[in-house]
Amino acid sequence: MDKDNTKTTINELLKVLDEQTFTKLINVVDIDKYVKKLTAYKFLQLLILAQINELDSLTHLSKHSKDKKELQVHLNMDGISTSQLSRKQCDLSPKLFEKILHHLVFMIQSQMKQSPIVRDIGRLHVIDSSTMSMSISQYPWAKFRKTKAGVRLHLRVVVTKDLTIPDKAVLLPAKHADRTQMNELIEIDPDALYLFDRGYVDYKQFDKYCLEGVRFITRLKKNAEIEVLSEQSPDPENLIYQDAEVYLGNAQNGTKMQHTLRLIKTKDQEGNLVIIVTSCFDLTAKEIGDLYRYRWKIETFFKWMKQHLKIKSFFGKSENAVYNQIWIALITYCLEVLLQFRVSHDGSLLGLKRTLETCLYEGLDAFIRALFQKPSRHSKGRRKYDWEKDFALIVRQFDEGEVDHLDDLTFDPLYQY
Repeated sequence: MDKDNTKTTINELLKVLDEQTFTKLINVVDIDKYVKKLTAYKFLQLLILAQINELDSLTHLSKHSKDKKELQVHLNMDGISTSQLSRKQCDLSPKLFEKILHHLVFMIQSQMKQSPIVRDIGRLHVIDSSTMSMSISQYPWAKFRKTKAGVRLHLRVVVTKDLTIPDKAVLLPAKHADRTQMNELIEIDPDALYLFDRGYVDYKQFDKYCLEGVRFITRLKKNAEIEVLSEQSPDPENLIYQDAEVYLGNAQNGTKMQHTLRLIKTKDQEGNLVIIVTSCFDLTAKEIGDLYRYRWKIETFFKWMKQHLKIKSFFGKSENAVYNQIWIALITYCLEVLLQFRVSHDGSLLGLKRTLETCLYEGLDAFIRALFQKPSRHSKGRRKYDWEKDFALIVRQFDEGEVDHLDDLTFDPLYQY
C-alpha cells in the first residue's frame, strides 16, 4: 500500500466528498454527538465500499472491515461489528444521502460534454421507474399487493449519446403509481425535453404542460380516443407511418384535452409499431421517432444498477435501511462517473469499476496504469490454415524420399506443426 495515504485511489474517489464537504451538505448539528467510533461519514464510506465490492450483507461488510488492514488504515479504526452497522443504517435519515446525491449530480452535469442527439434540443430527460421486490413478511411497510412488497425508484436521468446520469429520484413504496410522481420529476424548463412511457399518460397533466411550454414525448395507450385534425404525408423509408395533429380524450366523459398534440406512428428497436404523442411541432417526425428510441437508455441504466450495485437484496429490513442503501448505491455510481471524468477514461464504466475493486487501496498511479493498460494477448487466436504451405511440404518430402510417415494413419499435417 502507498505510504502516503492521501494518494490512494480510494481517497481520489472520495476527493469530491471529503468529511468537510459531507458535514456542510447534510447540515445537521451534532449528528455524531456521543459517537466514538462509527461516525455518519465513516458509515457512508463503508457502505460505498460495500457497493464497490458488491458485498452481500452487513455481516460480510463487518468481516471485510476486520480482515482488510488497508481499510482500517484508511478509516483510522479497527473493524466494526454488524450490530453497529445495522443500528447506524436504521438511525440515519435517508434525506441526508439524498442531499449528497443531488450535490454529486450537479457536479457531474457541470462537467458533462453536451453532444446534442437531435439538433440543439437542450437536455434530454428520460423518466421511468424500477421496482425492487421484497418479501411481504419481512417488509410489511412496503406492501403493494396482497402477497407482495416492494419499493419503487422513480428516476429522471439526463441522456447524451455517451452517458446516462441520474438527475432526480423519488423513493417510495411500490404502491405509488408512476403518474403520481410526474409533478416531482417534470419541471418547467425551456431547455429540457422530457421523454417517458405510457405509464405516465395523464391528459390533464398534458394540458398543463402544453400551457406551461413543457416539451415532452410519450407513448400512447392502445385504447386512447383520438380525433384527427390534419395529417402530413407518411415517410415509410424513415419508419414514419402517420404524422397527424390530434385531440386526445372524449368530450362526453370530460377527458378531452384542450390543446392539440402531434401523433406519430413509428417502430421501436424490435420493429414493433408504436404510437407516440408529443407537444413538439418544431421537430421533424423522424427526429421525434429517433428521440423516442433513446428511452431504452434508462432501461439499460436500471439493468446496470441491478447487476453491478446492491439494490436487489437489502442489508436491513426497516424503511430507513432500504432507502439508505439505494441512495448510497446511486451515490457510488456518481462517484465512479466523476472519477472517470478526472482520469479522462472513455472506456466502459464497468471496466473502471472492476479496476477500482482491485486497486482501491493502491496508489492512484497504479490504478491509472491498470485502467489504461492494453490487454496482453498471449494466444495467437484462431488462425487460417495454410493448405498451400503444407502441400508444398508434402511434395518436397516426396521428392526427397521422406515418405514413410505418409503411410502412418495417425499422421495429420494439421496438428504436426
